Amino acid sequence: MKRLGIDARKLPDYGIGTYLQGLLGGLTAHGDLGEVVVMVTPAGRRLLPALPPSWRVVEVEAPGYSIKEQLVVPLAAVRAGVGVLHVPHYVIPLLYPGRLVVTVHDIIHVLFPEFLPSRLGLPYARTMIRWAVRRARHVIAASQTTANDLKRFFGAGEDRLKVVPNGVLPVFSRPADPAAEAALRARLGVAGEYLLHVGNHKPHKNAEGVLKAYQMLVHEKRQGVPPILFVGGFRPDGALANRARAMGLGSLVRCLGHVDYEELAALYRGARCFVYPTLYEGFGLPVLEAMASGTPVLAGDVAAVREVAGDAILRVNPRDTVALAAAMRRLIEDGELCATLVDKGRRRAAAYRWSEAAAATVALYRLARKE
Repeated sequence: MKRLGIDARKLPDYGIGTYLQGLLGGLTAHGDLGEVVVMVTPAGRRLLPALPPSWRVVEVEAPGYSIKEQLVVPLAAVRAGVGVLHVPHYVIPLLYPGRLVVTVHDIIHVLFPEFLPSRLGLPYARTMIRWAVRRARHVIAASQTTANDLKRFFGAGEDRLKVVPNGVLPVFSRPADPAAEAALRARLGVAGEYLLHVGNHKPHKNAEGVLKAYQMLVHEKRQGVPPILFVGGFRPDGALANRARAMGLGSLVRCLGHVDYEELAALYRGARCFVYPTLYEGFGLPVLEAMASGTPVLAGDVAAVREVAGDAILRVNPRDTVALAAAMRRLIEDGELCATLVDKGRRRAAAYRWSEAAAATVALYRLARKE
């Protein structure tokens, strides 16, 4: 039986890191995977769940999107005797001679090339996704939306394309501990009512749109508007914080930067609502996390969010600042609507389990080993 390898170098990241956390936790319950090699960075090693004795950890230090990873990753896999390698991102190791299983979360770099940092970004993304679709024995799409994008733009065949939805980490769906969570929030300097946004500065996440709508809401209501927290790639001394101060919102906008999962869960549960007017998603994990945490969600009305959340959230045109401000005001004022969304959100989120995602992924590993 061919030895399985998993490229888990992105464990410390948001997004794909959360995917790896959930998937690895689910995979450890499968006792028939044989020897498994998990490749991590030194920083990611501490984030690994408890692994079975037959699993081995190999440290691989190679930055993403680099020439170095194209040399170091395949060499590490070959030295470890890996015959089937799962890559959780479209950037595959081109020199790896074995069989590949690839997860593609989205094709944001192709659909929104104006968000890329350089002119080389678009041809690089197109080339790597095309190679991933051609080389992989099996391509996992996080949603039907992403699967449709891969078929439309890259001709991905139905026979090798499988939709495997993400799950939600247990930390977000477990029963609340109000005292412990209040203590976590207090440690972060958070008290009282607040709105919450989780994301980063990537333009499609639309943090600037959140800030503009919030400013409109504050100017309209003046009193009774809770402060808003920005969590993730938003440092207290960063660009968004400086922008908020220039807009006269310095006392109402707090940028907390990155927090751990326990803190994030406490922040979700304490929020009046979660504001996520994304312009595009391949899945939308923060929406699922907020729903599982029992928080009313306001999110962009885009395909993947509709697919994942259905009618369990309040959807809005993410490019319409006036509509976004009105939706925020509605969730602040309408307790009955919030209660309905909390109930629907919890029930909807309960259908997304990492155990099921892991089982579907294991089935693809088995096929790749046999082929």
